[in-house]
Amino acid sequence: MRVLLDLAFRDPALNLALEEAILDGVRRELVPPTLRVWRNPRCVVVGRGQKPEEEVDLELARRWRIRVVVRPSGGGTVYHHPGNLLFSLFLPLTGKWRSVQESQAELAGLLAEALRRKFGLSVAVQDGGLFVEGRKISGSAQLRRGALLHHGTLLLSPDVIPMERVLRALQPGYAPSGVPSRPAPVTDLSTLLGRRVSVEEGVRLILEAFRPLGELRPAPLSLREWALADQILAR
Repeated sequence: MRVLLDLAFRDPALNLALEEAILDGVRRELVPPTLRVWRNPRCVVVGRGQKPEEEVDLELARRWRIRVVVRPSGGGTVYHHPGNLLFSLFLPLTGKWRSVQESQAELAGLLAEALRRKFGLSVAVQDGGLFVEGRKISGSAQLRRGALLHHGTLLLSPDVIPMERVLRALQPGYAPSGVPSRPAPVTDLSTLLGRRVSVEEGVRLILEAFRPLGELRPAPLSLREWALADQILAR
C-alpha cells in the first residue's frame, strides 16, 4: 500500500481536490491502493448533500478567516483545525469494500483496536465513528466513484476556537433543508491522556492501525495527481 505523508498546511479546497485526484488514479489502477495522512488549517468542511449557509455562520467564519469548503463525500459538516489529524484510504471496490456497512466497520475497527492497544482506551465503534466515554474522538465519511475513498479524523488536541460558535448544528433553531449534521460531544487524545499527543505520535498510530491492509511503502504524490487536482480546483 502506498503511503502519502502529506502534512503541510495548504488551501483546504486543494486538499479536497487531491482526494478526488488520488481516487481517480486508484480507480484507473494508475496508482496502488493508498493511505494518505494529512492536515488542514482551520476550516469547516461541509458534506455533499448540505448547504453551507445552513451549516455554518458564514459571517463569523469570514471574520475569523475560517475557510468553508464542500467535500465530495456525504455526511455531516465537520470542523478541522491543526490539532485534528486526517487520514484517507483509497481502495479498489472489491470484496467487503463494496459494502458501506462492512467497510466502515472494518476500517473504524482497525483504528479503534490501535487506540486500545497503544493507549489502553475503551473505544466504542458506532456508524464509522469512535467514542471514548461517550465522546467522539474520530469520525469518517465515504465516497464511491469506481473505487472507495474512506476519509476520517483523529482528534489529537483541542482548538482555541469553540466550534459551537461556528457550526449551526450546535446552535438553537437548526433546521437544514438538506442532509442534517449530527454533532456529538467530542474529546481528544491529549485531554484523555493528560499529556500532549504530538502529530508525529498520531501519524505512527494511524500507520500502525492500517498496516494489516498491506505493506506500507512511502511515496510522493504523482505529477498526474497534482495536475488533476489543479483541474478539479479550477472547476
